[in-house]
Amino acid sequence: MRFFKVHNIVNNASGQKPTCHEIVNQADAWIVALRRENVQPADLDKFAAWLSIDILHQQTWDNALTVWQTLGAISHMPLDALLAADPVDAVRETHQPTSHQASKLNCFLANFSLDRLRQRWMPVAMACSLLLASALVALFNAPPQSDFYSVGVGEYAEVVLADGSVVELNTDSAIEVTLTDHSREIELLKGEAFFAVAPDKSRPFIVDVAGATVRAVGTAFNIYKVSGESAVVAVTEGIVRIEEADGSSVSAAQSRLVTADSALNIDLLRGLSDADVDNTQATAWRHGQLLFDSTPLAEAVAILNRYLVQKVVVADTVPSSMRLSGTFSSRQKKETLLAVAQALSLELTRHGDKWMLSQNTP
Repeated sequence: MRFFKVHNIVNNASGQKPTCHEIVNQADAWIVALRRENVQPADLDKFAAWLSIDILHQQTWDNALTVWQTLGAISHMPLDALLAADPVDAVRETHQPTSHQASKLNCFLANFSLDRLRQRWMPVAMACSLLLASALVALFNAPPQSDFYSVGVGEYAEVVLADGSVVELNTDSAIEVTLTDHSREIELLKGEAFFAVAPDKSRPFIVDVAGATVRAVGTAFNIYKVSGESAVVAVTEGIVRIEEADGSSVSAAQSRLVTADSALNIDLLRGLSDADVDNTQATAWRHGQLLFDSTPLAEAVAILNRYLVQKVVVADTVPSSMRLSGTFSSRQKKETLLAVAQALSLELTRHGDKWMLSQNTP
């Protein structure tokens, strides 16, 4: 519903009676006017005069109150538009009553005391106050807003959080971030992320992953969520504390400190354990690189497939003992596959919706 200046629409130049639509606008404008803090007795008298002009005014006023009490019409209007309406001027410009109407109006005004008007208005004002109070309580008790970030297969993104921390997302990854005045909580929903945490001793930085929490302040670390029940945390700077959730493993929940250049496995069933991980190799993806150092072919292909929409399969004729070494690009997909095939002296061909590595045919 739109609001207009009432005095512009009450009557036209010919003095015609206002339409129903115009009366609705007048009623809405009166609601706004009577909400003001500086309502004068003269304003209430003018409102009583407007209300007594016609039974339609009274019915429209009652309907407007019902709408307003349910926060329907006014709650959607800009404040400046609401306050622009001036029903006091509107009454001044309405058609002048006849002598008979004036007599009825005087009789009405004699019986329509300010006390009656206040009695009529007070329940509405109280209802409004209760509604506003309920809205404020809901607002302040509402859960904090969370932000969701994700990247697709083969993509990379860098996200700067409101606290100054930086999160880098590797291929096919997603996080949910909730920042409050007391904490910074991130959930690694899937994939891999590198966290460069801005120092803030008053708000711990906590990452939830695979049934455990990784807590850090002013540090940098990488987390790869291998599955819903396991993850690998590699710390490159500072110290993080990893804590299992209660009941997350067969034994009692564990807590471990992990220092720079160290890594830890998180396993929902087996608990926490040291990880044999090269941190440089684990975080090379941040620079668009994949580092392999005599990596078994099956493991290397599994890593490559994380970045590929069209996956790689290895033919049964390729020896499982093959290993891959070298530095490859994680962002130039086809060039990387051709380089891998060349490094292993294998043939790369399309096989349906996949790539196949197979022995060269003589």
